[in-house]
Amino acid sequence: MCVWCERYADGYERWYFNPANYARRLYKIRKEEVEAAGAEANPQAAGGMSLLGRDFLEAKERNDIEAMERMRREAEEISWRTHFGQVITLDDALKIADIMYPIAVMTCACRRSMQGLPDEENFTCMGMGPGMYKWERWPDTYRGGVQFLTPEEAKEVLTKLNKRGLVHCIYTFGTPYIGGLCNCDYPDCGGIRTRIDHGVRVLWKGHQVAQVDPELCNGCAACIHRCQFRALSFAPTRNKAYIDPIQCFGCGLCALECDQEAITLVERSSLPALVEAW
Repeated sequence: MCVWCERYADGYERWYFNPANYARRLYKIRKEEVEAAGAEANPQAAGGMSLLGRDFLEAKERNDIEAMERMRREAEEISWRTHFGQVITLDDALKIADIMYPIAVMTCACRRSMQGLPDEENFTCMGMGPGMYKWERWPDTYRGGVQFLTPEEAKEVLTKLNKRGLVHCIYTFGTPYIGGLCNCDYPDCGGIRTRIDHGVRVLWKGHQVAQVDPELCNGCAACIHRCQFRALSFAPTRNKAYIDPIQCFGCGLCALECDQEAITLVERSSLPALVEAW
């Protein structure tokens, strides 16, 4: 169980299955909530690389380990209070679609900045919760507008995005309140990029880990291109796929691609070496 489940699950299997964590009034935040979070929790809350900045990159270039670790800790502490994410599987994303309300598909700021995608080609992320009723308040975030969806429509969109190979991540906007379900990839996603390239936990690993059954794997390598976290490789000598459990974020993209059903997801908590590896 991750620390967020310990604090905010309130009896539910996962903390992001608790409906109370989608209920924050994003457009009318009490002063004491703002002070407790350290920043107003709105959809334009800065995250990812914006928490590190040029100073971190310069420290990394001169190999100043002490400065890098200090800035990592500071960035993590800020993100955990205000705006951080966790990887989830498609199954969990579909369950969330029945919990969160309202839900709307919107353009992705990460993909916009990295690829310069026009709005009409960039509706890959979802906003959720009562704050969506006031989406016009943050025009910079909601460029191109929003498209409100029914739960069934949201599930259809999520399934299509998963088929494209996009990773599902939920994001808080003033922890523990969840306001976004992002569907993105490396290197476009600021959260994934910050975690993978710099080791800063603005994005947490999911509750499951993928494993390959070598008896079922036929060596087709169809799964290899699905991994966004450098966990999946191919062993030519054995003609089998290999998943590094330490690197695996448990998104499940590889398992859904395997026609042989050779890849399964197991609970992170069932693997002693990974219980604390979030």
